[in-house]
Amino acid sequence: MSAPALDAPHEPEQATATTRGRAAASRSRKVLWLSWAALFALAASWVVANPLMASPDEPAHVVKAASVVRGQWIGPDAEGGSEVEVPRFYRMVTAYPTCYMFQQDATGVCEIDVSAGPDIVEPAVTPAGRYNPIYYLLVGTPSLVSNSDGALYAMRLLSAALCTFLLALGFRAAAETPRPSWAVLGAAAALTPMVVFLSATVNPAALEIAAAFALWSQLLTLLRHPDPALIGSRMAWIAVAAVLLVNSRGLSLPYCAVLVVAVVLMSRWSALVEILRSRSAWPSFAVIVAGCVSALAWVVGTNSLGSGGATTRPDLTFGVAARLTIADSNAYLTNMIGQFGWMDTNLPPWLHMAFAACAGSVVLLALATGTWRERAVLVGVVGTTFLLPVAIHSSQAVYLGIIWQGRYILPVAVGILVLAGHILVDRMADAPCRVGAQLATVVGLALAGIQLVAFIENLHRYVNGEHGGWFSVTSESWLPPLPLALVIGGAVLSSAAYAVLIAWIARRQQPASGPVLPTGRSRADGQPFELAAR
Repeated sequence: MSAPALDAPHEPEQATATTRGRAAASRSRKVLWLSWAALFALAASWVVANPLMASPDEPAHVVKAASVVRGQWIGPDAEGGSEVEVPRFYRMVTAYPTCYMFQQDATGVCEIDVSAGPDIVEPAVTPAGRYNPIYYLLVGTPSLVSNSDGALYAMRLLSAALCTFLLALGFRAAAETPRPSWAVLGAAAALTPMVVFLSATVNPAALEIAAAFALWSQLLTLLRHPDPALIGSRMAWIAVAAVLLVNSRGLSLPYCAVLVVAVVLMSRWSALVEILRSRSAWPSFAVIVAGCVSALAWVVGTNSLGSGGATTRPDLTFGVAARLTIADSNAYLTNMIGQFGWMDTNLPPWLHMAFAACAGSVVLLALATGTWRERAVLVGVVGTTFLLPVAIHSSQAVYLGIIWQGRYILPVAVGILVLAGHILVDRMADAPCRVGAQLATVVGLALAGIQLVAFIENLHRYVNGEHGGWFSVTSESWLPPLPLALVIGGAVLSSAAYAVLIAWIARRQQPASGPVLPTGRSRADGQPFELAAR
């Protein structure tokens, strides 16, 4: 009798791993598409409910997008930015905000004639002239089809689709953890109304925030909850998020460095080594390196972070600017949660308090249950969120003045909540599953309600002015391009869908058997034995 082949026992394991990998990929795709649908619907409500150009620097970015898709990646220097050639329509719409910016009681009505020769090409100046062109290539296409308000709304919708897809990647990563309820709790708390608002405008800051959110979430799932069968697919999406992040704005590269360092410090070295050894990850690493080199070359080659070298505020020494920046921390925090328009449309204090209660509970629970290393990293990211703006702003204030806004640091700040959620995934392993699911459902419902109230507050400000009536529409009221009832109804439904999405992900259970490893061993929670202890 011949001896059995030594490798025969491994064949069922390989088949099981392949089958499990396909099933996991199918589950992940379902979460991705449903998350994208819910998040895009939420952002699309903002697209039509916010007057055109009623967001920070949107006119400059629209002009930049219209010029980039016409082959002008960077224009010559001019007073106030870079000079580019665009159709007259895109030069004229830069005047839209003058009707209502910084005037809380002004409605969104703006009577500016852009009909006379809208297709005539004219020079225009954009302060965003030296920004990386990647984002503008993606969202500027509608300007080639039409020179009208419809093209502007289409540009917003493209930006919303791109940004919400990246946000959906983050939710998908949360669903791939052993206990999704805790991970999605942190992910949902990271998406402030400001994040959704920016996603519905033409602004590369939205891409930067969304890509950072996706990268935080995916890297933590990759390294803290490794699965050999999913390394290749996870790394491919990580490469997409990383390349888009570093090529979005000038500060994106250092933000990405902070992100990667924090995630690596939160994970076991053995998990990182295993990823680096996996050949399926190598193509993605090559793409990431190429993307980082490209981003660095653009920043250095165009001097996009340069201040010009001309001292405009000699009184703002580093020490003075640092004290002013620290004193404005409360204003920056308010801006990160929700401050719309041209920083002239504020949410009521009670809404900020409600959001702070939801997000703060996640962070405090993570600090209470995490290991000392996890607590140190979480506190370090919190400190970086508040201290990095001080260092950056204070070093440039003498040249640029006081210009910092809280939203600039959101790519780092969203990581606080995402980190907290992933800490709870491991540290709340002994808690009954229903506890995490119920908590995520309640907090998710509250967060969806906050998103809806923020939407209504912003809409009211532009329809009748901040102190105008709530239940009346006059001849002086601004109205969105779609019927007002339809816009409000869409916002209610999309907010409800967002709440349902959070509850659905929180109640998803991972398969009882974990990934089959080369050794044939697995844990019930899906983690390899050698990576279980932290």
